[in-house]
Amino acid sequence: MAITLSSLAASNPGSSQAGAQNSVDPATRAVQKADQRVRQQRDVVAVQLSSFGKVKSAFADAQAVAAALSDTKQTSTEADIRKAAGNFVKAFNSAVQTTRSAATQPGTPVEGSRARAAETVLRRSVDTDAALADLRKIGVTQQANGTLAIDSAVFDAALSADSEAVRSALSRVGQQVDRSAGSQLADGGNIGRTVNALGERAKSLETRQADQQALAAAAQQTVSAQANRFNDSLNSGAAAYQRVFSL
Repeated sequence: MAITLSSLAASNPGSSQAGAQNSVDPATRAVQKADQRVRQQRDVVAVQLSSFGKVKSAFADAQAVAAALSDTKQTSTEADIRKAAGNFVKAFNSAVQTTRSAATQPGTPVEGSRARAAETVLRRSVDTDAALADLRKIGVTQQANGTLAIDSAVFDAALSADSEAVRSALSRVGQQVDRSAGSQLADGGNIGRTVNALGERAKSLETRQADQQALAAAAQQTVSAQANRFNDSLNSGAAAYQRVFSL
């Protein structure tokens, strides 16, 4: 049987379209790879934002609880003072531990460095000679890992002996922690600055991804259009070939 142009096209339908598509595919694949990279970057930023969101919340809680130690309405009775002290230790420890966890998340070195810096500032707020002396008097000590521990027996004894002295000691320490936590939450602080920067980066990556997806769609349309034109040309040639040789 004679091999004709039409028989070649018929024996391999879609081969012409595949050939045209393969000529453009490298560009499409490049856009898809770029889109994948941005997706991965967005995933990392999302994890960091979530992590620093928890840090921000923990520092805000520590600040609020520390400020409450100076509020006589919230420390009017021995029961109130005991509860306020327990809440303070719990919130302080949560802030230290949450910030330490954020420092280990994947990302650029900047975020980890700022998380560690924020933790250091918070720990130092209770690491002065005056603060440590106040805390020791009421049975609160700073552990080697930076967290606080309260000895209930010592605390209750101090509270029974002089509740006003305990209230005053807690108030002084609370004021220092309040200032330190607030400085880190501010726009220029390690936490505030990092959360703002991550938010801006997330928006930028979202825009980049949308642009790349638009490029990918446009590239795919170009591939399809070229394949269709090539196929139409091939079919027209085959039809002409058949007309000439059928005479």
